[in-house]
Amino acid sequence: MNCTACTAPLDHAAQLCDACTHGLDVRLAELPGQYLLLASHLRPGAARGDGPVALVREAPLPCREDVLDMRATGGMVTVLEEWRAAMQDARGWGPPACTGSIERRIMAAARGLQLNLDWIAETFEGAGDLAREIRALAGQVNALLDPAPPTLSVGECAADLGGGDICGASLRVPHGSTTVRCRRCGTDYPPSTWLTLATGAWAPAGAAA
Repeated sequence: MNCTACTAPLDHAAQLCDACTHGLDVRLAELPGQYLLLASHLRPGAARGDGPVALVREAPLPCREDVLDMRATGGMVTVLEEWRAAMQDARGWGPPACTGSIERRIMAAARGLQLNLDWIAETFEGAGDLAREIRALAGQVNALLDPAPPTLSVGECAADLGGGDICGASLRVPHGSTTVRCRRCGTDYPPSTWLTLATGAWAPAGAAA
């Protein structure tokens, strides 16, 4: 039998392996706090730790729609509550109460899933989908809280693909990198060629490594 989340082989009848069970537990524990942290990212350009959690009540416009969507109905709270309801239905229980602020609802849904994690990992037929969806949700939240550093555009790839065809793919330098590689054709460009590329005067053949 294999784990229904990662397909790793299991040495006993279950739905999730130990690693996926642990990962699900950690993410369920972290999501309520991350919901609060998202409040300080409602304003465009807001840095990590910028402003108090109370910003959620008086967020100036314009605000980041991606963060607002994650914090609103249909975002984090809906994912957690729907899975808690599915778990309780599978156990033959009634639907969970969904009352109070979104913050309290997220805490209740996440905690409800955690308290039943042993049963979920062993028996719940939706455990694999649950683990994958919570992993994806946590990834989306982390991306909102700690976005990837900006990249620098240095123009277009000047590589000759043969027959007179130039690659022309957009070239961007990852943060902290000293080289740039074309994702389309794999050509590497050292810093000495970036200015030529950025000005639109494509380097002659051989300038690219």
